[in-house]
Amino acid sequence: MQIIQNDHNVGLSRASNQGMVATKGRYVLLLNDDTLVNGPSLGAMIELLDTRPEAGAVGGRLLNPDGSFQAGYANFSSLREEFLIATRFGELLWDGYPSHAGDNQVKPVGWLSSACLLLRRSALDEVGLLDEEYFIYGDEADLQYRLQKAGWLVYYLPSATTIHYGGRSMNRWSRRKMVYRGKMLFFKKNYGPFRTAALRAMLAGLSLAKIVIWGVAFALPGWRERAQKELRSNLDVVKLCWKLV
Repeated sequence: MQIIQNDHNVGLSRASNQGMVATKGRYVLLLNDDTLVNGPSLGAMIELLDTRPEAGAVGGRLLNPDGSFQAGYANFSSLREEFLIATRFGELLWDGYPSHAGDNQVKPVGWLSSACLLLRRSALDEVGLLDEEYFIYGDEADLQYRLQKAGWLVYYLPSATTIHYGGRSMNRWSRRKMVYRGKMLFFKKNYGPFRTAALRAMLAGLSLAKIVIWGVAFALPGWRERAQKELRSNLDVVKLCWKLV
């Protein structure tokens, strides 16, 4: 066993790359430290890559600690999808949006969480490792986007399940800023300046609307502490939207 220790937090993408560089197998497993892989899931993922040479990566279904559904696969970002996610309208229209809770088919998909993701080394050798400009969030979508541009497929294997505790590294308000940063960086790298500017304008506008709403809530009894955190978080997002990420 080889242990790699950094003297500070270098970010998830860079730390993952350090581990991948140190491995020599034909497959590379990305696995978060807040996960428990269930039963024969890893074996099933290896078997899929063994039998489908077109597959560059495979992942399964993420579960909450109580066994309920947490996440499956997602489509690559679009302005429409980002609006539905940011406003949470998507959750009202489709169960499990945007993670396709009810889909039990083994099939090629857009992208999967790197909480548990098995990658083919030859595919990584072709497209490169995770982009370290992403500190956390967005790096796995970017990698799988590059895989598919190079002709590899990413497979969803719903029978492979992993318990993911999640959200332990930062609070929800800090996480929001990092998630939005990842989204804007993904658009900037892959979709060009016009769609990137549209995404920034949309996220900034929605955050400004939330600032107004939480500003009203700040004056209500029992809401001041929550409103203060929401106001600070949404203000950070507005500032981020007008900076180069």
